[in-house]
This record gives sequence, structure tokens and C-alpha cells, in this order.
Amino acid sequence: MNQNSSPLTNEQRLMMRRMSDCPFPTSYTTVVRLEMTGDLRPDVLKDALDALAVRHHALRSRFLAGPDGHPRQVVDAPRSVLFEQIDVMHLSVQERADASRQLARRLNSEPFDIEQGHLLRTALLRTEARTWQLYLAYHHIAADGWALRVMLEDLAVLYANGLDPSEPTALPAPVQSADCARQQRTDDAVRRAQENIRYWRDVLGGHTQVLDFPTESPAPESFIGEGAVERISIDRDVHQALRRTAADCGASPFVAVASAFAVFLSRLTGQRDLILSIPFFNRSADNERAVTCLSGPVLLLFEIREEETFRALVERTADRFFDGLEHTALPVTELLDLLVEEDGWTTTRTPCAAVAMQSFDFDKVAELPGVSARLHFESVHVALTDLVLNLTETDDGIDGFALYRRALFSPETMHRWMRRLTELTAALALHPDVPLGQSVPAQALT
Repeated sequence: MNQNSSPLTNEQRLMMRRMSDCPFPTSYTTVVRLEMTGDLRPDVLKDALDALAVRHHALRSRFLAGPDGHPRQVVDAPRSVLFEQIDVMHLSVQERADASRQLARRLNSEPFDIEQGHLLRTALLRTEARTWQLYLAYHHIAADGWALRVMLEDLAVLYANGLDPSEPTALPAPVQSADCARQQRTDDAVRRAQENIRYWRDVLGGHTQVLDFPTESPAPESFIGEGAVERISIDRDVHQALRRTAADCGASPFVAVASAFAVFLSRLTGQRDLILSIPFFNRSADNERAVTCLSGPVLLLFEIREEETFRALVERTADRFFDGLEHTALPVTELLDLLVEEDGWTTTRTPCAAVAMQSFDFDKVAELPGVSARLHFESVHVALTDLVLNLTETDDGIDGFALYRRALFSPETMHRWMRRLTELTAALALHPDVPLGQSVPAQALT
């Protein structure tokens, strides 16, 4: 066996299993665009990107099924990262915008072959003398959302060192993807994982992971489909009210937002007990600088009782959420197999709704010396579940979007739903001690 061969992380194994049943070869492709302004040096940037792939093995690894049925990752020797340079300064404003959109579509439509590896592609589009669009396309098996932050921070240091190599800034020794996988397979980690599987079996047993949405067409067999986006915005006053209620309950603002979303979903489906998938970065001090895929779902149970107040729901959910975070180290594949066997869960459909909220500033970490940056996510053409709410806290409130399956919901329906979710969230946030059944009548939200 190749001496660079190593096991996959639990989260990478889950992804490989889902990919085997996925009809969309680009489902796990992530494309981000850095809108950059300043005196950028493309040659130095190219060298920094190459150094980034040398530094982080996952960006130049191959992921193989393995002859024994156990998938493996194999690190290849360094080679240059694919780096396109395109100059469209001579075009009209509209043509430049079209060129940027076409580039994003092309990067999103070109699948990665994880068995061939080298899972980072880049392109630099110059639109004005001091304005650039840097595209990073990578496979999610190599890097999750936390890893993107690490990549951007390291890229800034490597670029600065390229500008002035006389006094380079030292980067800490990287933690590699293989290191994380081996950490998950120590005797202590395996014992803890089995305890956590039993914990989640007790919490989730007897509950269904499928939400009975009022859809406009029958659900397709695959849990992945073509995606569409609907924007959502929560104003500053409502955001601050959510933060106050969360603080009173010893919770994070995310728990308050997720609780409001759960109330809304309960009104839509008529289900009083429902499970939401909460993306969790799953990092510790030992692996916080690792570029790999460690993020996975926390399956959070919400129990909606119309006679209870929003404050009571947030407090109960916070206790459950923080307790759940103590039990995240586990192979999710084994948990799902157990729930399929004992509770009738299905592996062909993931939990039908998810919610995520980020509080750190990608724009700040994406800045290079002499170059400001704004980060945009461009890979929202595929929905990995029926409905995902992606939110970001800002100085002016909460902004974000719902990514939904186009085959199930019309744009008009999703526009109406997001407007009514905003209305319900405001009612709950501003009147947290009113019983849920009196906050906004259920019939007003359908």
C-alpha cells in the first residue's frame, strides 16, 4: 500500500457514500468569488496558491474506494494549481458582468474527479485596472467551510511573504487531513464515538427525520436536486431582540433564530416534533488549522408546544443544542444505519430542512496586503436537501438566503414563505413571552 495512504475522516466517508447515490457530479463542488480591489500582483498570487496546495495535503490528494471496501486518501507530489488569467477590461460594463457570470457557471459545471485528485482550481478575472475577481473552486471532501477560512488566512500570509521574502511571517505547522482521520480512530476516540451513537439513538429514536412539506409536486427519489435561491433579511431591531432573548436563556443568537425557523416549519407541516440538520464545524484546538472536511450535521430535535412561549422554546432548545455539541464525535454513517434499522429512517432522504448562521467575517480574512476583498458564494445551483436557510449576522441585522429544491417549490411559494418567516420571527422576537399559539395565527402563515 502507498506509504502516503491513510483513512478518511468520518465526514469524508459519509460524503463518499452520498456521492455514490448522487445524480449530480458537481453536487459537492464549492465555488467562491473574491471581489478584490487594489494593487494586486497576479504572479505573487499564483505562487501563493501553489504554496497553499503544498502546505495542505487535502488539496492535492486522491480519494479512492479501496480494494477492501474501506476508502483511502493518497497524497500526491506537489504540482501547480490550475490558474487561469482572463482580462476583460476592454469590454463594456455589461459584458464584463456577463463574463464573470459565465466563468462562475463554468467552474460550477466542471466536476472534480476525486480519484484523480488536485481538488483546487482557480481563475483570476481582471475587470478594471485595480479590480479583480478571484475564483476558487474546490471539492467539499477536501475542504469544508471552516477550512475555507483557514485557506484564506494562510493565502494572505503566503502572498505577503511573496511580496517581501526578506522577512517572511512563519505559519504554524499544518494539521493534515490524514492526521484528523487517525485521531478519530484511536481507541479512546472509538469508545467515545460508540457512547455518542447511543446518546443520539436515545434522543432521536421514535422521531422521523422527514418533514411533510406542502410541496407542489411529488418528491423525487434522490435527496439532491437542482437548487434555487430566495433572499431573506431580518432587520436590526428584530436581530437585537433575538440576541436579548438568547442571552437571557444562556443561548447563542443562532439558537433563537433556529427556534423561530422551527416554529415556522411546524406551522407549515403541522408537525409538532421535528428535526433540523445543523451544520457543525466539529473543530477542536488540535485540528482548528486543518484543511479537510470535518463538518457534519447535528440533528437537533425541536418540540413545538403552542401553549409555551418562545422564550421557553429557546431555553429548552439551547440546553439540547449545547448538550448535543458534547456528543458530535462519531461516524454519522453508523448512526444513520442504526436509525434506519431500528426506527425506519431512510438513507435516500436527509433531514428535509437545515439552518446555518455564521458570525465571522470572511471579507476580513480574505484581505491581502494592499488589496481589500469581499467574498461571495457562487455554488448554490444544487440543493443537497429540500430547504436550507443560510444566514449571516451583520451590523444591520441578519442577511441570508433560502436554498431550496426547484422541483418541489415554485419561486412564488418560496418568496411568500420567506416573507412570512420574517413576519413570524419579528413577532416571536419582539414578544418572547406570548404563547406560541398567539404570536401569529398559523393560518396567516400558509
